[in-house]
Amino acid sequence: MFKKILLAAFIAATASFAQINFGVHAGIDMNTQWGDDVKDDAATGIGFNAGVGMKISLPLLPITVAPEVLIDMRNLDIAKNLTWTEWALDIPVLVRFSLLPVLYLEAGPELALNLSVSVEDDDGNEQEYDDDAFNTMEFDVVFGVGTGIVPFVDIDFRVILGLTKIYADYEIGNLTVKALDVSNMQFALGATYWF
Repeated sequence: MFKKILLAAFIAATASFAQINFGVHAGIDMNTQWGDDVKDDAATGIGFNAGVGMKISLPLLPITVAPEVLIDMRNLDIAKNLTWTEWALDIPVLVRFSLLPVLYLEAGPELALNLSVSVEDDDGNEQEYDDDAFNTMEFDVVFGVGTGIVPFVDIDFRVILGLTKIYADYEIGNLTVKALDVSNMQFALGATYWF
């Protein structure tokens, strides 16, 4: 019992001295796809993301927890004359480990909610598609490296690897058609300004 009381007191003392910062994040990303059903000439495109973040630093530990809420616009050239655009709400919860005072590694899960998807041809004409063809929720894993060499600014490079399929299973009559094994992959360069 005494050990539990000491542990609770240590956790409470650590949490009371934790440093919390809030910031704004912006970045650009290169979007592509991975999976068994992706063609050799996988589609790529440039998008951007923006949002807010929080950084919770624990005293005496080189570990920081950094959750974010981001709006992400993903672009892909899925065919010779078709561009696929997705708007998503990304919620990464990253744990940072400081190697040096100005260098850190980060990793963690990300939940992405599909807000909208559109497909346009080169002339700007929107192509019809079934809204149920895409999954509304995506689970990703994020790995990255960053630096805080500029005061109040963190600059990071992240790899976001989708673990769920972009497309959903769908039904035609009584027949269920399995979705293609295609998942999201992004390479993102971003910056966060901390207040």
